[in-house]
Amino acid sequence: MASKKTAVGFIGAGNMAYGLIKGMAGANRTDIKIFIYDTDPSRVDFVRDTLGVNSFNSIGEVVENCGIVFIAVKPYSVESVLEVAAGALNNLKNHKNIPLFISIAGGVKVGFMEEVLNKTLKNNLPLKIFRVMPNINSLAGKGMSAMCYNENVSQKDIKTASEILEMSSLVLNMDEKYFDAVTALSGSGPAYIFLIAEGLIEAGVKLGLPRDTAKTLTVQTILGSAELLNSPEFSKTSTKDLKDMVTSPGGTTAYGLAKLEEGRIKHILDSAVNAAYLRAKGLV
Repeated sequence: MASKKTAVGFIGAGNMAYGLIKGMAGANRTDIKIFIYDTDPSRVDFVRDTLGVNSFNSIGEVVENCGIVFIAVKPYSVESVLEVAAGALNNLKNHKNIPLFISIAGGVKVGFMEEVLNKTLKNNLPLKIFRVMPNINSLAGKGMSAMCYNENVSQKDIKTASEILEMSSLVLNMDEKYFDAVTALSGSGPAYIFLIAEGLIEAGVKLGLPRDTAKTLTVQTILGSAELLNSPEFSKTSTKDLKDMVTSPGGTTAYGLAKLEEGRIKHILDSAVNAAYLRAKGLV
């Protein structure tokens, strides 16, 4: 059994958790031992066998044996998971062994998690709770994670959580008030990009390109554009100026951009992000 300081447990082993676990497993950190629990035994078998991690048979085992516990279940399941977790905390003989709780459940606030845990706890324990909004790109080791936490979290705890998340994501510390916007832009954002990629691929196929060629051209165009946008040389260059670098007067790009503007592409993207934002806030 790994020590409390090095055991990292996941309650839930879905796609988002898989991306984070994959990053940790790929980092070959001998000081970290990973454990998973999921209500679906076939999912546990898949993740365990694919990534070479360990498993537990209950939520209580994860909480009682891990120094860091990821809550990686659907938002509607968080309350029931935390109630069981609180029961396991009551079984701890040494309150210094209380784990860091890191939730990646969308829309679940730090205050709510504190409230659920405290109503079941027998003692007023110094709970350390993180809320993280990752995205699916962690599956490729290129994720984006926003992080906030409660007042009991120390700088050492922040460093520990950040190091784990950075194995698969870029990490930003942010005020929780921004999390609905982060969810709408970064959390949902990969789906917008995939839809755009789908459209470009289909357009290439329509023009006679083999599908695999159209996909290669599209993927490399998106990858290269992102790298250029983030490169040291051009990171301070506005997106408008970068766009103008590609656009010759009366050229092919100018005609293509004119059609996008005619379709109000920026308005459509703004509407998409705003719709996701309102949904994240529970307003729709």
